Amino acid sequence: MKTVLKAILVFLGLLLIGAALVLAALGFNVLPGLMASLPAWADQTMLLISGSVLLLLALLFISVGLRSGKKKAKSALLKGSEFGAVMISIPAIENMVLRVIQQTQGIKDVSRHVSHTPDGLAVKIKIRVMPDLTLPDLVDGLQSKTKEYLETTTGIVVSKVEVTVDNVIMDQAVSR
Repeated sequence: MKTVLKAILVFLGLLLIGAALVLAALGFNVLPGLMASLPAWADQTMLLISGSVLLLLALLFISVGLRSGKKKAKSALLKGSEFGAVMISIPAIENMVLRVIQQTQGIKDVSRHVSHTPDGLAVKIKIRVMPDLTLPDLVDGLQSKTKEYLETTTGIVVSKVEVTVDNVIMDQAVSR
């Protein structure tokens, strides 16, 4: 849930608490001057019931507004059996991708993202490479190694591996 919506819910919850307190004060006749100006149906019992309902709504709004936005880690199915399913988390698969990348010469910086699609895993890799590398060979090798390693290790089909060369890192000695 977005932060603005959460803030609005908390604010509305606080307003409802204020309204509930005013109704409780009227119900317990703490504000006797206002009690005379209320309609006939607004007796002590109705005011206290209304205040209680508003208080419950306020607590609901505040609890939803303050609820943590943490999402459960997504996972991909490894293997299903009669005893249940074996799952592996997406961050674990991303770390497997990192292992393949670290074993590839010439790559200095990396970011990776794995998602689970109906066709299988979709892997997106952004790399920064050293100069004077044959980029098509490097990218093709990285794609095939990543696909083969993940499918062998996890048993999950890898539908695509996208590699983006984000930048070429120049040696500091060369750039001076």
